[in-house]
Amino acid sequence: MNRPIAALAVLAWLAASCSQQQEAAEPNPAAQEAASSSEGAAKAAPPVTPSPVGTPVPVMAGGEAQLDACATAAVVSGLDPAGDNYLAVRAGPGTGYAETDRLSEGQAISVCDGDGHWLGVVYAKDDADCGLASPATARAQYSGPCRSGWVAARFVTVTAG
Repeated sequence: MNRPIAALAVLAWLAASCSQQQEAAEPNPAAQEAASSSEGAAKAAPPVTPSPVGTPVPVMAGGEAQLDACATAAVVSGLDPAGDNYLAVRAGPGTGYAETDRLSEGQAISVCDGDGHWLGVVYAKDDADCGLASPATARAQYSGPCRSGWVAARFVTVTAG
């Protein structure tokens, strides 16, 4: 009576061994497809490169047929004289952007654009006409003759507009 049970155990063990050897010799097609598709996707897809925060964001002006290209006049205010005592002008709306210039307390600026707590401004270091007093129906990147950039809104006081 022990012999038939032993024989069955040996047969089960042999069957299991053969099955495992067959699986090792013949890979699972579904597993192969998943592996090759993930490898193919990695090879075919270009690497994802996030755009850097430092990519300049142009200041946009205009967009209203009845208003000046930048209708809001303002001044730099609220700087800490015991601190840096200047307002950093940046290439985009945030501290991750490069500093392009520095403005002093009382500097006149024109507010043309906004993004959250940041303002896109145009300003002249001298008494130059920045060309913003006329309406511009199309919204477009400000391209001169004055300077432009982004400043923190908390250091700007609106004087007109």
